[in-house]
Amino acid sequence: MNIRFLLIFLLLFSAFAKAQEYTLSGSVVDSNGTPVPFANVLLLNPDQEIIQGTITEDNGTFTLTGLDDAGYQLKVSFLGYKDYLSDAFTVFGDETFPQIVMDESSEGLEEVTVVGRKPTITRKADRIVFNVENSILSSGNTLDILKRTPAVVVSQDNITVRNEAVTVYLNDRKVQLSPTELSSLLENLDGNAIKSIEVITNPPARYDAEGGSVLNINTSRAVATGYKGNINGRGTYSIFPKYNIGTSQYYKNDKLNLFFNYSFNPSKFSNQSDNLINYRNEGVTTTWNQDFERTSRTQAHNANFILDYQLSEKSELNFSAVGLLSPNIEQSTASTTSVISSSADAFFISTASDIDNDRNNIALDLQYKYTLENGQLSTNVHFTTFEREQLQSLTSDYRNENDDLFRTVRFTSDADQDIDIYTAQIDYEATIGEFAFETGAKAAFINSQSRIDFLNIDDEGNSGLDQAQSDNFLYDEKVFAGFFSLSRDWEKWSAKVGLRAEQTNSKGTSIVLEAENELDYLEFFPTAYLQYTISDNHRVGLDYSRRLSRPRYEDLNPFAIFLNENNFNVGNSGLQPSFSNRFNFNYTFKNEYFFDVYYRDNGENIVTLAQQDNVNQILRTERQNAVGSKSWGIDLNHAREIGNWLYVATYISLFHEEDTFVATQSGGVEFTNSVDGLYVYLGNSFTLDKKKTLTAEATIEYISEFIQGAYIQDDVFRLDIGLRKRLWDRRASLSVNFGDVFNRATALVSADYLNQDNSYFPRVETQFFRVGFRYNFGNFRLRDNDRAIDNSERERLKQGE
Repeated sequence: MNIRFLLIFLLLFSAFAKAQEYTLSGSVVDSNGTPVPFANVLLLNPDQEIIQGTITEDNGTFTLTGLDDAGYQLKVSFLGYKDYLSDAFTVFGDETFPQIVMDESSEGLEEVTVVGRKPTITRKADRIVFNVENSILSSGNTLDILKRTPAVVVSQDNITVRNEAVTVYLNDRKVQLSPTELSSLLENLDGNAIKSIEVITNPPARYDAEGGSVLNINTSRAVATGYKGNINGRGTYSIFPKYNIGTSQYYKNDKLNLFFNYSFNPSKFSNQSDNLINYRNEGVTTTWNQDFERTSRTQAHNANFILDYQLSEKSELNFSAVGLLSPNIEQSTASTTSVISSSADAFFISTASDIDNDRNNIALDLQYKYTLENGQLSTNVHFTTFEREQLQSLTSDYRNENDDLFRTVRFTSDADQDIDIYTAQIDYEATIGEFAFETGAKAAFINSQSRIDFLNIDDEGNSGLDQAQSDNFLYDEKVFAGFFSLSRDWEKWSAKVGLRAEQTNSKGTSIVLEAENELDYLEFFPTAYLQYTISDNHRVGLDYSRRLSRPRYEDLNPFAIFLNENNFNVGNSGLQPSFSNRFNFNYTFKNEYFFDVYYRDNGENIVTLAQQDNVNQILRTERQNAVGSKSWGIDLNHAREIGNWLYVATYISLFHEEDTFVATQSGGVEFTNSVDGLYVYLGNSFTLDKKKTLTAEATIEYISEFIQGAYIQDDVFRLDIGLRKRLWDRRASLSVNFGDVFNRATALVSADYLNQDNSYFPRVETQFFRVGFRYNFGNFRLRDNDRAIDNSERERLKQGE
């Protein structure tokens, strides 16, 4: 028995002894004894391989934890100083390292210029890589960098490439936010954390087949452990004042990364427009002229929690949670419509509409990664729940020229929508000989239920259910996907091929109408890329991809939202997916001038059409599948640094866009709407002091015409200017921006073809004055693990802003 106790004691003692972990602390100063903050401290093994690292605090101190009783060396480096490398030493317990004195480098002034080095652009077989780490652009935020990224257009919170919306990824994780929320996220992501931006106009097979171009934002990674956080606020004055406040918290040790972000956005927005409709019927023209004004109030809460845990040297667990809570969204609309006819007396309609909206969006994501000898295996599960409740009440009073009331129309609608999304995914990537190989599989399950009760209200205030306008719509979708890709680089050539297959089963059911729309299709999406380097100054490439566009859940709901009883937006449960084929030829000169010639056959693209019923004088706006949609053009991107104080980015595009659709209210004939346009972007970033703490920017945008389904938008011009000052050793920043200086960012949008003649001139809050402040605390130079949840199905939850 005693022997057993002795053995147990020895085992426990051995385990305890092995579990002993020691701490090494120390401090770093310059030759004058002044502490050196934010110096890189690396712990090396006898082979000078990095074991771990950290960054010195404001007082120059550092701490390394989890050390064994082994031999080490310390390496310390900081800009403007010679690298310090200690002699070999052994740790036997918790110890304090002798004070480290850094000597100034005679090449220090030359090294400082690295902070403002020129951004570089690299053309790869399947993408353009814009490297901005430690460049002049890193002094701003991520949205500032995107505005200067080749081929990228940022306008009014919308990010586009070649006239179409993009999908944004952060470290290859999809960002699932609305345009306004995405803009806010990128404005609060410090440019110093960005390594590169990848512009992928024809995404390879590993990306979901749905969507257009992809922007992948890669952040830098640091070995340092510690804590950082920030608080930020922004006040904007336009038609209505509004503000935004938020905070981010981040902590990292050897195995655990924690990130939390929260923002509160109480805002009041104005959306005004002048609408004109000319109804022509049997030689009689009736003109409806409407002044429309909508005021929206929101109380949005956004929260994001991320946990990364290193299970072992080869395995890692990642958990993400995102919550977007928007309670009590209020929209108040007032409009006055004058109706003048060549065959009848004029009359006037005064409409008041109120919409109360509650919207919640919560997403959970869990990922496991395992590093293999020559590759990586990862699995992912995801869940999203989306809820929205909406109540609309509308009253229209009709008065004659003598201001006598002769008719009143009143109704209410009560609608709600619940969507649940489940996905599971597995991916494998490896190097096989001289080839890079990727493969994976994904399953997605979507359940959506939408209900609306439409009630008419009579003159006595009694309400009755309108069965024709009410409905209960169910939508279920299953998608099973698999892909592989193979790439190789040799001599002057780069090639990559891939194939993605997606099996889709969907069913939309209208309970009230007893109508079903069921789809069952298997589609293949090939991708191919080829690049040839002629010489150091000349490179050409050719790429192709087939893509898919599915209708958003909101577009499928056969429900109506009314401006007044004669002008409303309605969903379309009969929408079909559309498929596009994309070709691109590119030429690169000196890695500074990038030319692209592209052609897109968008097939039966989903477009927004306003159908004008001239007999009943009704304007019905809905999403429909076009008969055909095409676009082509030539792009030029050029960016350069002039001296150490100016960075200029230029993007010029000559393009053709066309949509062919069935003009239902024009005898059911096909009509092609097309434009030939010019887009010009000029962005200037100024560094106004030697320490690069005071920067300014001025951007100019011009677009001649633009097509929007059946509509054509007139030319627009926009000038934005801004100033940013970094304070307190870059710990804080103060920014001032003036948007749309000349108030020319909006223009007339009109549909004038066959028997259709309607237009509107939007007056939204494009012109603004904004002041922002951000303060960083803790070791704010750490890189965090901020990322977004990757799920293409969530993309279709996005609502128009």
